[in-house]
Amino acid sequence: MLRVIGTFIAAALIIYASYLASKYIGKGLGRGTGSRYMRLIDQITLGQDRHMAIVQIGGKYLLVGVTSGQINVLSEVQDEELFPLEPDMEEGVSKIPDFKVMMEKLNDLGKRGGRK
Repeated sequence: MLRVIGTFIAAALIIYASYLASKYIGKGLGRGTGSRYMRLIDQITLGQDRHMAIVQIGGKYLLVGVTSGQINVLSEVQDEELFPLEPDMEEGVSKIPDFKVMMEKLNDLGKRGGRK
């Protein structure tokens, strides 16, 4: 019985130590990406190891293409050409499914035995 309690306490301490380590390591990683002369404005993933990014360097904005092997400047973007895009909407409803609706569908599917 004492062994079980000791094992439980040891496991709880390991989990707590892992939580603390990941919390403080995660904060430290975010600090190292700052730069005095450049800033990543936005990026979008196009595929595995491929994305496009808008980078601000001084007063200029550059659209760059990034792959695992190279980085290419695609064009310079003017400040007035940058504006936030509206989320994709389809008939007034977001394309991202609502979690509550998904869970209700899953619950209905379970009640019917997995058949429509």
